Amino acid sequence: MHPRAQDPGTPPLRTSTRAGHPLTEFGSRLVQALVQSRVHWWKRLLIGSFIRQFSIRLDEAVEPDAGSYPSFNAFFTRALRPDRRPLAAAPALLCPVDGQLVTTGQTGFDGLLTVKGRPFTWTGLLGPRPDDMPVGLFDPTALFFNLYLAPGNYHRVHLPLDGTLRHAEWIPGRFASVRPEKLTRDPDRYVGNERVILGFDTPMGPLSLVLVAARLVGGIETVWCKARPTRRAQDPSFRVRLQSGIGQSWDRGQEIARFNYGSTVILLVPGSLWNPCARLEPVQFGQPLAWPQAHCPS
Repeated sequence: MHPRAQDPGTPPLRTSTRAGHPLTEFGSRLVQALVQSRVHWWKRLLIGSFIRQFSIRLDEAVEPDAGSYPSFNAFFTRALRPDRRPLAAAPALLCPVDGQLVTTGQTGFDGLLTVKGRPFTWTGLLGPRPDDMPVGLFDPTALFFNLYLAPGNYHRVHLPLDGTLRHAEWIPGRFASVRPEKLTRDPDRYVGNERVILGFDTPMGPLSLVLVAARLVGGIETVWCKARPTRRAQDPSFRVRLQSGIGQSWDRGQEIARFNYGSTVILLVPGSLWNPCARLEPVQFGQPLAWPQAHCPS
């Protein structure tokens, strides 16, 4: 017998954040100044150290010359050559990022499962159910993919299917680490962190991308809305700019957003429509995460 389904209006398990604290704000501005600095010796030191520490493959980048990037942040969010991430044949659901597929499954009656089966409240992650989010994404059979981006990963986010933006929401919060080992001890970290929720209409039904900020994230930005220059909890202009993209459409595989440092993307689709094929291992943008239930790839 299944437990009682959660009320979609269940409040987040954690409501306190550190966003807007003077020290947090100062630290954020300092980090942003350092990673966006165009001082030649400084940005060269940061980029060179980063390449060595994370074994970055510059041959995959559109610009393989590390010295040509005007700042560390420009290098960190570098574009990749399209031939290095070929797209799986349609109608596969594409992986939107490079990273680690930490866990996947159905949201179930107890909320979204994270690492090693420990749950956190799905409705807490999304906040109270918005009127413009499809019902299927709040159903216990909804299918999720939890993708963690380590610092050395490619940090642009792409659309898994052709889609039209129908919902865009910013939820302010803190910037705690979301490394998988941290989540084993504290699975509700997602609920307290800053996040951007993007809901799309696609030819295969609704789709949602939840972009979760993490420690040292200088900002989450979309292709139509630049990252916030502050970590203050109140930023009405950012919410307005984010929602200005509603109604716009993008093709399958097009860039939709980027992180200015490592974090997590959670992809949510109706489980009744998709059959997952990806295993819990490192994945890359363009690989198939799932196939339509009625489709059997050759």
